[in-house]
Amino acid sequence: MSPLAGSAPIHGRWSEHHRPVATGTQTGRCAITRPGAGDGTEDPDGTWHPPASTTVYTGPCRITAPSPSSVIVVGEQQTAVASYEIAIEWDAAEVFEHDLITITAAPDPGIVGKQLLVTDIRHATERFERILKAQINLTEREA
Repeated sequence: MSPLAGSAPIHGRWSEHHRPVATGTQTGRCAITRPGAGDGTEDPDGTWHPPASTTVYTGPCRITAPSPSSVIVVGEQQTAVASYEIAIEWDAAEVFEHDLITITAAPDPGIVGKQLLVTDIRHATERFERILKAQINLTEREA
């Protein structure tokens, strides 16, 4: 309910007005891919190749330092897992849980090349950017 009849406390284009500021804070670049469907292929020598991935986003992003780690057991070894917050452009194609984020450029060279798995997508009524939660991809060994 609006405080005054016929008025709204937030202008109808408030998010639209502020989106350029949010996008301006996205100083990194990332690519988001979705695993391919199907069984993949196998070479005559028995080498299996997974189905091709589909790129769903390539563009600016902001990577926020991880929240405190939680500890999980991977292969009988305790491993710390941290959740990063990734912001991408508000009108990017839909991203799903388990999509793969690859950081392709960032002011911090230590995060370039890292791969993160999307664990959650944040939705809201006022949107300046799309917010994703992601964790380091533990299914692939880093080079």
